Amino acid sequence: MRALFILFIFGHIVSAQNSDIYKRPFQSKPDFDIDVLHYDINLKINDHEKTFYGKTSIDFKVLKSKIDTVRFDTETYRVTSVKYDTLSLSFIQADGSVMIIPSSPIYRGETRKYTIYYQSDGKIADPANYNMGGVRVLGLGFFDESEDNPALVQTHSFPEGARHWFPSNDHPADKATSKIVTTVRSDWKVLSNGILKDKSTNWKRLSNGMRIKSADSGDSTTYTWQLDLPNSTYLYVMVAGPFEVIQDYHGDIPMSYWVYPKDKEHAHRSFHRTPEIMRFFEKEYGTAYPWPKMDQITIPGIGGGAESTTATILGEKTIHDEKAEKDFPSHWLVAHEAAHQWWGDYITMGNWHHAWLNESFATYGEYLYSSYLYGKEEGKINLWKKKQSYLNEYKNRYSRPMVHPYWKYPNQNFDSHIYPRGAAVLHMLRQIVGDKTFKEFQAVFLNKYAFGNPDTEDLINVVNEVSEKDLTWFFKQWVLSAGHPQLEIKTEWKEQELTIHVNQTQVGRKTPTKYYLPTKVAFYYRNEVVKEEIIIDRRRSIHRYPMKKEPLFVRFDPDNDLLLEIEQAHSYNGLLSQLKRDNVIGRMEAAKALKKYLDDPKTIRALQRSALHDRSWFVRKSALQSVAKEMSSKDFLMAFIREKHSQPRRAIVTGMSKHHPEEAVKLIRKYIDKDNSYIVQAEMLQQLGSIGEKSDIEMVEFYKNQWSPRKILRNASVKTLAKLKGN
Repeated sequence: MRALFILFIFGHIVSAQNSDIYKRPFQSKPDFDIDVLHYDINLKINDHEKTFYGKTSIDFKVLKSKIDTVRFDTETYRVTSVKYDTLSLSFIQADGSVMIIPSSPIYRGETRKYTIYYQSDGKIADPANYNMGGVRVLGLGFFDESEDNPALVQTHSFPEGARHWFPSNDHPADKATSKIVTTVRSDWKVLSNGILKDKSTNWKRLSNGMRIKSADSGDSTTYTWQLDLPNSTYLYVMVAGPFEVIQDYHGDIPMSYWVYPKDKEHAHRSFHRTPEIMRFFEKEYGTAYPWPKMDQITIPGIGGGAESTTATILGEKTIHDEKAEKDFPSHWLVAHEAAHQWWGDYITMGNWHHAWLNESFATYGEYLYSSYLYGKEEGKINLWKKKQSYLNEYKNRYSRPMVHPYWKYPNQNFDSHIYPRGAAVLHMLRQIVGDKTFKEFQAVFLNKYAFGNPDTEDLINVVNEVSEKDLTWFFKQWVLSAGHPQLEIKTEWKEQELTIHVNQTQVGRKTPTKYYLPTKVAFYYRNEVVKEEIIIDRRRSIHRYPMKKEPLFVRFDPDNDLLLEIEQAHSYNGLLSQLKRDNVIGRMEAAKALKKYLDDPKTIRALQRSALHDRSWFVRKSALQSVAKEMSSKDFLMAFIREKHSQPRRAIVTGMSKHHPEEAVKLIRKYIDKDNSYIVQAEMLQQLGSIGEKSDIEMVEFYKNQWSPRKILRNASVKTLAKLKGN
């Protein structure tokens, strides 16, 4: 649900370092008394007093043989009355719910419509009470005008925030259609789920019977949004504020971009790929976009997004100017949240511990679109970074299965195990079944469970059916188990035979003692690369390959498809060859490994050559970092002038400042104003804090007041000024 992310991508992750995640309570499947069919939500917003009045009518059907009470989730606001037609019903509101007592029992299959009246009384939900960390709103929140942004009203329904702004059966497995009617001040616009059915300006009636359009705060406009397709409550949204709307289309489907007036000129730059992304995913998933429209709205204070159905929320950092496009592109977040319209909204996990069905597919969508947009090497870099993100959580926080029913708060399921790890797992599955079958099972799964709530077992069954293979083993070791393979690989050349020793060394709770790993091994020669299939299915295994000559180097998993850690010793000459001939990840790894051979001039020449000439910025950056202490100031200057990509250029500034500070200051003063990257400029400012002089204060002060994405220039300037002024 990047979501949001979003959900707010990683924004809801709460630190749990060194915690025993298995001591949390076990969460079972829900057993509902009722099935909600439709929500009719009516809100009157008073942004001046930061209160709201609500009236929600709920159509529901009874699932049990007989019920004597009807329960809905209600928090933060106060329920004032409940009606069934014109009949007032008794109720008790306590412990986060309202218990409604019908005049007589209701039996299986019967339907009712209860209308619940409520008001906020100015109460605000504290996200910290729900383990939501830094999330600044839960339910319906009022946000004041700031230096950067006007005021707005915004709801946040993930994961159990819907109950804080309307009575509901607030669980992802209970989907319903909706109508959301919101009355706000007349200079605001309202966005919500579905199609805008009505917009009406409200007039005041004077004592003499005349009707006038009031100019004071009492003047208001009512917006009616309606979604006639079932939708989970955590995906409900309402945002109101002084937004500008830029209209776009995917075929006949409206695709609108909602931004603050000051951001209107940049909106198209940030969102213009949306129709292309939709076409890409329609082809990838074999399923047409399933909703009547798609809006995207930017709000301040969040770092990711929330995939509310037909109305995605994105952080204001999504907006940027032309200069920031290369360093802070928004397409990955737009793609993630767009993928959620299928994975999370169209089909929604039946319970929170199956959240990987939402987030893993959406995160993998980022990789797929990145590969499409920038090419295979950029795709490999994208996937490698995702693996590192998971490994960081594995090493520093905990290890768990991707399906994890041990949690106290639903948002505890949204971590690096289901975002980047999940993407890596799906990539491995794609390599096993092939591109065609992978796309086919996605289409079958999406269509079979359209608007439904499947779980992991349902996905396994579809994958087995479509692939005509029993791949249950794959899901047991990668989805239902914790950890990942950790391999020690040794190669031995003797008598025209190469022997590869593979030891699985991983340990850990719920971690397989041995993995089944079908992959490849590659033998690199001067003029060719030979790849052989290899299967690792034991704790310790030996693999022998007769060959006429010894390869320059050997690569296990040469395409970097597997999620694992490898310890493998490479010869010096092998690393030099790998630096030139391997794929982007292999070349990067060789550049890092060669750092320990800097006493050999051949190493320095090789790394400098890669730093200047490798086709990938990723490798150039790694080579620069490895060889930095051996580079002259002239070498750095040449590299800086030649380098077009901001990431290696930033590394050049860092390295030159460390090893040639006097020359680095000259470079910074000469080029800071000319550089076309905010992150390079920010690095220059930051380095001045250590190597600059008081004469640089005026220049640094200038950048303190300049706009930049995520305020990186301002932040770097503040830190540097403190150092230069001796504070």
